[in-house]
Amino acid sequence: MRKIGIISRNKGTGYRVQGTEKKSNLNPEPRTLNPERGFTLIELLLAASILSIIALAILSTFGAGMRAFERVQSFGGFQADVLLFLEGFERDARNTFAFSGVKFKGDSQSMSFASIGTKLDEDGNAFTVLEERSYGFDSSQKALVEKEEDFAPAVSSVTEGSVRTRQVAPIKAVAFQYYSYRKEIEDGEEKIESGWQGTWTDEETIPRGVKVELTFEEGGQEVSLARTVFIPSGGDIGSDEEEEEEQGDGSDG
Repeated sequence: MRKIGIISRNKGTGYRVQGTEKKSNLNPEPRTLNPERGFTLIELLLAASILSIIALAILSTFGAGMRAFERVQSFGGFQADVLLFLEGFERDARNTFAFSGVKFKGDSQSMSFASIGTKLDEDGNAFTVLEERSYGFDSSQKALVEKEEDFAPAVSSVTEGSVRTRQVAPIKAVAFQYYSYRKEIEDGEEKIESGWQGTWTDEETIPRGVKVELTFEEGGQEVSLARTVFIPSGGDIGSDEEEEEEQGDGSDG
């Protein structure tokens, strides 16, 4: 039976009953943090480990950023010049065409072809000229040289035979390749021969594509940049025309 203790009257609250039961020790009161208590050795080691990981991550990021910055700086120098040179090469090679006066010639170190150029006369008027454009590796200067030579000006105010050159250097090595594409019909079956080769000797046609690879040194390392160009007017066009003529003759019959 529960014992009832003294009943006292509190001011403004009525009566309160005081019990005489002992408090249970099963739910002890929570311990409060002592503000004067310091860190333990385990906590200090854990904090030092976390700070070391953060510092290592920051240093790694900083180092990667510095290396990227150095590559960008280098790319903005000589590599940018090489890429601009390759852009001009791609534009010229893509616009070439078969022309009896200027044969397409190519080997592993140089190539030449017919091209169309735009120039200005003395009054500032633009006109079109037919050019023979060539790219060749000059081993003595370690440079890839581009040459433009007027073949037949469209107007008489321009002197024939004018030559303009530009080059990119220093270049360690240059390699040209040419993509051959030939389609033939044998016994009613279509036969296609294609592949890359180091020289171009067929003066009647132009290749379907060309590839140039430039090798140079940068930061003590050997770097290579390549560019492959598709030529819309290239390939064995005559075989396609003959096939169309044969099909046309068959339909007429």
